[in-house]
Amino acid sequence: MSILKWLDKNFEFMCLALILAVMTVLSFANVVMRYCFHNALSWSDELCCYGLAVSAFFALPASIRHQSQIRVDTLTMMLSKKVQKYVGIVCNAVMLIFTVICTKGAVDLFTKTLETNQKSPALQIPVANLYAIMGFCFALSVFRVAQALFLTFTKSDEEGEK
Repeated sequence: MSILKWLDKNFEFMCLALILAVMTVLSFANVVMRYCFHNALSWSDELCCYGLAVSAFFALPASIRHQSQIRVDTLTMMLSKKVQKYVGIVCNAVMLIFTVICTKGAVDLFTKTLETNQKSPALQIPVANLYAIMGFCFALSVFRVAQALFLTFTKSDEEGEK
């Protein structure tokens, strides 16, 4: 059970760290190949570009899980704790709707790209794979928002008992 708790808190960060490590190694190798051997790797820039895009999609569920989204809370800080909780629930509900819409859009994009069998220029990998990762990250975001809502409701129940 402790492995599941660790994954719950660190899954996105581990994916982001792995992507960053691969991008760093590839960029360094490409610099060495270009300036020392005068023969650059044609595919490493494309992979780093895809890695950067995928890391942005993994950052969304990570920020939701750790409640580190960008927000302006000047007005809500002036409200009572009870009202702040309700405003947070409304904001999370809006975020849930937004992430569900994004997930549906990513799935639609994935299926359309899968039908066309489009491949990336240098690596010749199906572009649909990248859209599948995007859809997975949006679905993970839906799960993280639902998890935040659940934790908000269970925390309110515990406070009501005390």
